[in-house]
Amino acid sequence: MQTVSFIIISYNRPLDTIAAVKSILQLNEAPGYLKDIVVINNGSTANYEPFTQFINALPPNQKEWVNYVPNPQNLGVAQGRNFGVQLAKGDLLIFIDDDAEFEKPDALTIALSLLAQYEQPNGVKILAFREYRTTTGKYYIATKNKQRSQLPQFLTNYYVGSGHLIKREVFNTVGYYTTEFFYGMEEYDLAYKALNAGFRILYTAQITVLHKKSPDGRQAAQTLTQWNLENKTVVAYKYLPWLYVCTHLLFWSGYFLYTSGFKIGSLFTAFTNIYQKISRTTRTPVSASTLDYIRSVQGRLWY
Repeated sequence: MQTVSFIIISYNRPLDTIAAVKSILQLNEAPGYLKDIVVINNGSTANYEPFTQFINALPPNQKEWVNYVPNPQNLGVAQGRNFGVQLAKGDLLIFIDDDAEFEKPDALTIALSLLAQYEQPNGVKILAFREYRTTTGKYYIATKNKQRSQLPQFLTNYYVGSGHLIKREVFNTVGYYTTEFFYGMEEYDLAYKALNAGFRILYTAQITVLHKKSPDGRQAAQTLTQWNLENKTVVAYKYLPWLYVCTHLLFWSGYFLYTSGFKIGSLFTAFTNIYQKISRTTRTPVSASTLDYIRSVQGRLWY
């Protein structure tokens, strides 16, 4: 028997986390596979007694699948996921946000079927699921190309963090999520490393996660945009030619100014943080063939 691990990082959302775990428990069984569910309480201040009561009330055969780890410190998204990978038992690692649920019970069997179909000929080791944002009624898809977004599946250059699958082989080869970032753009960082190692990412509309985007445990919108400006620029610095580093900085600075109401002081704070992060970062540009692949799948390199 093989094991497929589901990893949930939870922060101040005990009831949403119950719903997320329920959606995993309700997935159709896959012959030859056991479920392993890792839930990390990422330094929450909310009361998680309802969640522990839910776990304790599960039937014995399901209760043994769940490994609930109350962590006293908020590790952030990237470090929290790294911790979850280390605790997970499986070689297939499925990440889902604590305020997300699988839309249909066939998600696991479809994921296994797609890997069997695309892994050997295409080198696919990461599956990007489709996100449906329940608060906006919109789909979030792993492409910036409108025509490609209509396709049921395609090779791509990144994945949406709320729901995705990564084979452990990827982490064993390129390392864990970067710990430079507390939140934001850690998926892009890992994607560049994976693509440069020859692994490929397949987007599929056959697996949808319903993302509630709960306001609980979230930072203010301006803070998140500032972190995106900082981290996206640092990721570009690490992996892309200098031209794209400059265009990332220009675009994201303009976007931050516009969305923040032109708060110049906050922009200079972001610039200071970018400089500090870059000074601690080793520049390791991806290969020309990786850039060619990104262009071939209509990936966005300019910003």
